[in-house]
Amino acid sequence: MNNILENIFLSKELYQSILTPVCLKHEMTHAEMITLLFLAGNPELNTATDVVKGRRLTKSAVSMAVRSLHEKGLVSGEFIDGNHRSIHLSVCDKAKTILEESQAAQNSFFNILFEGFSDSEKENLKNYLERVSTNIRTYHNIKN
Repeated sequence: MNNILENIFLSKELYQSILTPVCLKHEMTHAEMITLLFLAGNPELNTATDVVKGRRLTKSAVSMAVRSLHEKGLVSGEFIDGNHRSIHLSVCDKAKTILEESQAAQNSFFNILFEGFSDSEKENLKNYLERVSTNIRTYHNIKN
């Protein structure tokens, strides 16, 4: 069972090390990059609260990331249907190159993780991890 914890930590470390060059090149923090990737990959989940829940970042980290991304012209925000309590975020065209590079980095991460895995092994792992996530969400009473 300790191997599971070690794999979690190693995976997180690998992911950060692969994203770091892209972050440095574009003078972005990891929180900014993760926020940008989340918004690009989940356009229907487009508030800071969605990012906090979806990527388990702190509210303050997401708030600072969104502010910085907005100042850099990488995301924009608007109020929808007169709801002035939450700003709906969208990725700007200016982020296209950054997203292409960061998504390529993500693909490298997955290629490293799944080197030598067959398609059925990847599918089995995906199913197992979904069950684990369901168990964790049930324990914490978290909705998808």
